[in-house]
Amino acid sequence: MRLLRLLALLTAGALALAPTPAFATTVLAAPTGLQAVHVADTGADLWWSHDNFTVQDVVERKVGGAWSEYARGAYGSLALTGLQPGTAYTFRVYSLPSETSGYAASPPSAPITFTTLPGPDTVAPSAPTAPLFSSITTTGVSLVWGESTDNVEVTGYLLQQLVGGVWTTIRNVDAFSRFQRVTGLTAGTSYTFAVIAYDARGNLSARSPAGTVTTLAGTSAPTCRVQITLFSPGFMAYATIINTTAAPISGWSVQFTLPATAPITNVYGGTVTRAGNTGTLGPSPWNGTISPGGQASAGFLGSATPFTPPESFTFNGTPCTVV
Repeated sequence: MRLLRLLALLTAGALALAPTPAFATTVLAAPTGLQAVHVADTGADLWWSHDNFTVQDVVERKVGGAWSEYARGAYGSLALTGLQPGTAYTFRVYSLPSETSGYAASPPSAPITFTTLPGPDTVAPSAPTAPLFSSITTTGVSLVWGESTDNVEVTGYLLQQLVGGVWTTIRNVDAFSRFQRVTGLTAGTSYTFAVIAYDARGNLSARSPAGTVTTLAGTSAPTCRVQITLFSPGFMAYATIINTTAAPISGWSVQFTLPATAPITNVYGGTVTRAGNTGTLGPSPWNGTISPGGQASAGFLGSATPFTPPESFTFNGTPCTVV
């Protein structure tokens, strides 16, 4: 009898902890945030959010005061094509669950209305901001520039370089590629870059302000730079070795001092070995060789009480530059 009672209690507890199944009367939440973006003369994009249990969305259009199905099988977005210029359109969306989920279709979203452009887009995007530079070596530089805006949509950028006094397009990139690495440059040389944005109709923005950068000069020994971030009692040290020589370097290492009692908790992009108060930061297998004009970085995170951050960073006995 006691055994049966125990089994009954265990079963009741398990049922109480089990998730409540969905029934057909449990409807999906209505889609939210419906909006029309990239509205042009003959097209637009619809974006919205929906319930996590949605397997497909149904888009409806209101025509003559009545709703009719426009598209099925959408999932959070829909590209509208073949629209009429200068015409108002009204849409809404509802969500469908899988047939075996036990959920029912959602109510429709709040409707939205937008009007297409009266004719082909003739508005140019805004000019990008001047390019900024980073990771400068003897043969390469990284560029990034500010995002342009447009009445419809920016679809790409022309990265240009001033060559012999003439602006020359060296790269055509999409709207999401505003960070570019340019290589094949000459050591100790100044280069000037600018950017032009364009939209789907080919409207070009004004050229951005120019940005000029000078590559590092060639040296007989590699360049070592260290960045130290302090947040007592913690610290983070990050070393970058730039090969400013004419030959590859292999098996590089950076030495530093740190009290033996100070723990190093995480290492990034390399390895750390320690002997008393002396530490050595070395490469990972994949960044142990640095070609001319290349660079490699590694760092570590740690703490010290009393607070004593790492210091005296050297590369092959030469002090590193703290930046």
